[in-house]
Amino acid sequence: MPRAKILCIDDEASPRESLRFILKDRYQVVTADTGKTGLDTLRTQGPFDLVLLDMKLPDFNGLEVLAQIRQNAPAVLVVMVTAIAEPKPAVQAIKLGAADYLTKPFDVDEIRLVVERVLRERTLTRPAAGSAPEEIPQEMIGASGAMRQVFALIDRIKDADASVLITGATGTGKELVARALHFSSCRKDGPFVPVHCAAIPNELLESELFGHEKGAFTGAGQQRIGMFEAAHGGTLFLDEIGEMPLAMQSKLLRAIQEHEIRRVGSQQTIHVNVRIVCATNRDLEAEVEKGTFRVDLFYRINVVPVKLPALCERREDIPSLVLHFAQRFARELNRPTPQFTPQAIERFIHYEWPGNIRELEHALERLMIICDAALIDVAHLPPLIATAEPELVGAGPAIELAAGELDLPKLTAHLERQAIEKALQRSGGVISEAARMLRVTRRILRYKMNQLGIAVAATEMNEQK
Repeated sequence: MPRAKILCIDDEASPRESLRFILKDRYQVVTADTGKTGLDTLRTQGPFDLVLLDMKLPDFNGLEVLAQIRQNAPAVLVVMVTAIAEPKPAVQAIKLGAADYLTKPFDVDEIRLVVERVLRERTLTRPAAGSAPEEIPQEMIGASGAMRQVFALIDRIKDADASVLITGATGTGKELVARALHFSSCRKDGPFVPVHCAAIPNELLESELFGHEKGAFTGAGQQRIGMFEAAHGGTLFLDEIGEMPLAMQSKLLRAIQEHEIRRVGSQQTIHVNVRIVCATNRDLEAEVEKGTFRVDLFYRINVVPVKLPALCERREDIPSLVLHFAQRFARELNRPTPQFTPQAIERFIHYEWPGNIRELEHALERLMIICDAALIDVAHLPPLIATAEPELVGAGPAIELAAGELDLPKLTAHLERQAIEKALQRSGGVISEAARMLRVTRRILRYKMNQLGIAVAATEMNEQK
């Protein structure tokens, strides 16, 4: 499925590159630094699905550029970007046809939420005439026994309306499975609506799921349908369901059980016909034991469990995935697909891939951008991958114990230090990402680093990125 194409027009390099960095994982992003360059890019490099347009440009007023876009490319959506102290121009932009607006300084979650919602509403309200149904994502690649079992399960349950819970570590492709379930099912002509629960502030989650009426709360300037209504006749994918607060879980349970919802600020019930597919990287049974996840909701969404293997558990699929991502990024970079030496492929196979397929994808993207060699060898690979050896796969830190060295606290501290330093190295010094790898909270990791005397100064800059 082609990724939506977005044009960011902003004369300031920092916000322009921030938008590109935030969105590039999910969309094709092109940038322009003036109104004229943006309009030329829209004409010569289109078609685009969405334009993020700064209100103040050196050559044009943002509203003037908006007017030209509405005149010359009326199918393109426009989201205005404005300073937080400029509400009136933003309102004027909405009246002139802008789909929404964002305020500076940027909030990462808000950017992703607005872009996803605007593109989704465009798809729901203006489907392409005669368009073919979406195919199962091509990234679902694998001939390993573990993946054959996943594919067989998808085929067996695709037309059932039973709720599905997809589990697996971060980066294993849970959303791809959800899309495969939908687009191979009898609901494939209906909408597929993804909701990333962790990316939506708790106070906005109810409105996002169920919609709201005009005036229901401060800022609700117009009626808006929620994700349940948007997914009517199709599939609602609730990603990172384990992040949902308890108060919201009870409302979700009722909506799933009763097949009806109420918009915020309304007393009217609305019937919805949706299939629920959820995903999480958490152990929900453990969360139930801790009291942070409702047991009745767990049983309701876990009718059919699908567990995805980590990439290190399906190493035989890695060569096919390397080729797939290399081909995709070669197309995007308008260059031939490189070849890989057997030694380079061996290094890909033997690396541990703690970030799973997502890490492999990003590694190939960086490699294709930095290296233009027609034949990629071990010397071209990032150091962590290039140094991966077969005997190190799955191996933990080794300690030689001399006589009398059975001091458990010292050994424990030594192991903790090695694990933390390795995680910090892999995360590029980003503490929150290292904490995720180690499966602890950021606060616990900082405490351990201070306790063990691991320097944090060098990581602070990366942590702020």
